[in-house]
Amino acid sequence: MWKVVPLCKKQLRDINKNDILHNGHFRKCNTYKSGGGYDKFPQIAEKRLDKNVSNQFIVQLYGCVLDCPYCYVTKDGYFGDYVMYSSKDLVNICVKENLEIFHLMGGSPALYLEDWHKIIELLPSDIIFHSDLLLLEKDYKLEWLKSINKNNCIYAINIKGVTLDDFYKNTNREFNLRLFDINFNKIIKSGINFYLTFTNPDKRYLDEFKDILIGCYGIDVLNDSFVIDLIDYEALR
Repeated sequence: MWKVVPLCKKQLRDINKNDILHNGHFRKCNTYKSGGGYDKFPQIAEKRLDKNVSNQFIVQLYGCVLDCPYCYVTKDGYFGDYVMYSSKDLVNICVKENLEIFHLMGGSPALYLEDWHKIIELLPSDIIFHSDLLLLEKDYKLEWLKSINKNNCIYAINIKGVTLDDFYKNTNREFNLRLFDINFNKIIKSGINFYLTFTNPDKRYLDEFKDILIGCYGIDVLNDSFVIDLIDYEALR
């Protein structure tokens, strides 16, 4: 069972009513509806899976290990009152809505990493499963990662800072280098299909941080990576 947090009032200020699903328990999103933006997922999916897709089924899960001040989901959106859904129910709703991407979102969706395979195994092969990893939620198990290494899956590893001060500024949390390194090594061993995003990095140190990643994990680790600059959401103010 999954702890799904419905859309909160702050989020609803900035979501088209036509995109709200199941009385606000879920939403849909077309990445290119407003002419594109920072999210490169559709290009990455087309390049890696040969699929031209942009319509996402968004499921927000309860809980987060960070406290990012810019988060557009807001605390009400990941620590709100949740509703329990089975994997089968979630997949059936996504299929019924004829959406191309199942996006398991948070908060921190990898708090539930050991159960991701339960959704993936039920999804039709033509629907892409997409979710996000911080490498800081908990100690990943290699068997969990191997269970989600499937042909219709792409994962984003979200890096929230490239120095200790940068990470704290972006998350209000201390950076756990040991856990990050342990989990990144398991990601590499598992062979899952992933790319990196850098959220609001201190660009004075971004290239140096990338060089460290290359030294640890190889040049391919930066394939399709991109920077996410913060957006000042009018609706949240």
